[in-house]
Amino acid sequence: MNHSMDMLASDSSPSLDHRGCDNTTRERFKRYVTWDGALIGVSCAVCYSEWVTVGFVSRGHRGTEMLSVDGESLHLIDKPDDDRASTFSTKSTKITDLDNLAQILTAGDHISYQLSALTPGLSHHAIVKGVKRMEGGPDEVTLVHWQFNRGSERREEDAREPLACFVESTEDDMKTKASVIYRCDYSDDTVGEDNRALTLARANAWIGETGYKPTQKNCEHFAVFCKTGQHRSLQGEVATDVVTEVVRRMIDYTDEPVEDISSLSVGDQVIMYMSFIHPRCHMIVTGVDADTGRIDVIRFTFSRGVVEEKLKLRKPVFRVMSDSSFSPSDVISRAREPVSVAFNIFSFNCKHFAFWCRTGQIPSTP
Repeated sequence: MNHSMDMLASDSSPSLDHRGCDNTTRERFKRYVTWDGALIGVSCAVCYSEWVTVGFVSRGHRGTEMLSVDGESLHLIDKPDDDRASTFSTKSTKITDLDNLAQILTAGDHISYQLSALTPGLSHHAIVKGVKRMEGGPDEVTLVHWQFNRGSERREEDAREPLACFVESTEDDMKTKASVIYRCDYSDDTVGEDNRALTLARANAWIGETGYKPTQKNCEHFAVFCKTGQHRSLQGEVATDVVTEVVRRMIDYTDEPVEDISSLSVGDQVIMYMSFIHPRCHMIVTGVDADTGRIDVIRFTFSRGVVEEKLKLRKPVFRVMSDSSFSPSDVISRAREPVSVAFNIFSFNCKHFAFWCRTGQIPSTP
């Protein structure tokens, strides 16, 4: 199906049926252009359908619908409906040297950092537009992201925006925002081999966008969309899952003391004392060394995310007795899968992680 899209160049907008969205408002379509002004795509700002030049269609997701815009043939990106594993970043790079970011970050990167020490697990996400090397001081990073308090630049027509939040391009000294940031690294299978031009085109096209919603249209939705074309937020999805499905997904469990290390098996979920402020840490056993009294475990931590390490068995230790939905090898595979959601003491902590690995469910208490 071919359409002409003169809606982007005139006030008349022909009806276009795409993924059930009847948007025909010219201003609600975004143009994707490169740094030199070349058109590489367009998208609907209502349903996030996208049409791009053939070189930017990744993973074979080329739909049959096409558009002709300014003489360019654009292909619909056929996006999977529910593909969480391939949508979100598969790993992240921890960055602590915030003085020399020009050596680490490049335009088109997706970064995240904790908003405040008072909100552990709540991360802000942004797209790097550029990095400027600053002699004698921290490098300056230009970000495109959702921002509050537009201040004097706020337009009169935006007064009805209750959260006063807009997608903006800002120049930032990252040392004033965080002590550590994370670069979200995506596989080529997820974003394509050379995704940066499309990422930046998406980000620039959305500058000035309004309508921020914490669980439906937030900073992570924006950054993930710029990288993958999927308008999704793992933080938002986890929060929604917890709030709307916690009763349905609650499970009860019992635990029993572990008297002898040799009674533990690979795939077990154990609870062990780690510190005064963390007396019951849940973890998955990946190996048992009775000779040294140590166990290999995978656990989810606040400061380091998912870690795999060898620990001295320190009593009291308890083994969770609820039935596992998976074989021991599958439990370990699930524990080693990438987790891009941040640690949250209430909604996704070590206990949630361990139960998810063994049962795919969430425990009844934090």
